Amino acid sequence: MRTLEPTTLDLDAIEVDKLNRGVTLSLLIPARGPEAARALGTIIALNRQRWMQERSVIDEIGVIVDPSSDGDEHDLVRIATEAGASWVARGQSVMERHAGAEDAAAGGKAGAMRSLAYLAFGNRLIFHDADLESYDPITVGVLAAAATAGNAPLFVNGSSRRVTGDGQPGGRTTEMLRSLLSKQLARHVPSITRTIQPLIGEFVIDADVFASLAFSRGYGVETSLKVLALDLLDYADCLQVELPIKYQVGQHYHNLVKQFHEISFTIDVLEAYFQRRRLDPHVAVWQIADNYDLLFPGRTYPLYRPPGYDETDFVPRLGFYQPLATSPAYQARLGEIKSARRAALDTLSRRMRTSA
Repeated sequence: MRTLEPTTLDLDAIEVDKLNRGVTLSLLIPARGPEAARALGTIIALNRQRWMQERSVIDEIGVIVDPSSDGDEHDLVRIATEAGASWVARGQSVMERHAGAEDAAAGGKAGAMRSLAYLAFGNRLIFHDADLESYDPITVGVLAAAATAGNAPLFVNGSSRRVTGDGQPGGRTTEMLRSLLSKQLARHVPSITRTIQPLIGEFVIDADVFASLAFSRGYGVETSLKVLALDLLDYADCLQVELPIKYQVGQHYHNLVKQFHEISFTIDVLEAYFQRRRLDPHVAVWQIADNYDLLFPGRTYPLYRPPGYDETDFVPRLGFYQPLATSPAYQARLGEIKSARRAALDTLSRRMRTSA
């Protein structure tokens, strides 16, 4: 995957590039927990001011309150609304519309991202974490510029140095994941070895590409989504770009071990999928995921830890969502989505003529 130097980007040209290429941009934020409660309002307010009010770069800011905060115990709906989000929704109510009756917590961040894409109208989706501190809105500007410059690539992955709340270097799970990706998937998707941060939450993906991809529930969402996007797209349609330093509250060991445990199952599914696809080009990755216990008999589902560690039962979420494009509810929205895109571009055109 190509790496783009941010100094080569012209942030002042984003509006012109958007109009010339017919690109609309949705900034989408899955939010959960007390960390988001501390940072979410600032992230929304700064991006709204810089990229919606002062500039016509972002066309909407959408927030889904993750299922674990569905009761809004951290007041995330109010925080996002008052900060100026274009729309805010609770995950459970949206999930039922595009994924059927299921426990929204079974999807985690993956379900929230699917809901965000379902509600958004931009033809480029900028996904963004909700818990970044000392936040610099240039993050979104760089992603927007990369997604609208040149041939308007269909996938732009961010990369940044990460610093935890106590000032220590972050990204432990990312570095472990890179080893797994190289060991199990490099021969199937070679470009994954050149992806600096496969777990980073700040990236851009074409809405139609997102809708065409299946991806893992739970912590495996970024891994599966990005691997399958790189597998689908041509080299010229993908790039990565460096973002400002990412200050993020470091997760406790108990959470990191669960995260990595779950991601390892996702990589097993992806490896089996690519192997099976050689024999059956019509096999679907969610079919592989649904038959995990048959493909890998004897592997233990629950996460077992030594006494004294977190002893809370944890069973990995193994299923994959089928592509959003297969959802009748999403298909029914396509006319509305296209109309919203045209309206956003018309508004941008008028604003640019007025300011000329």
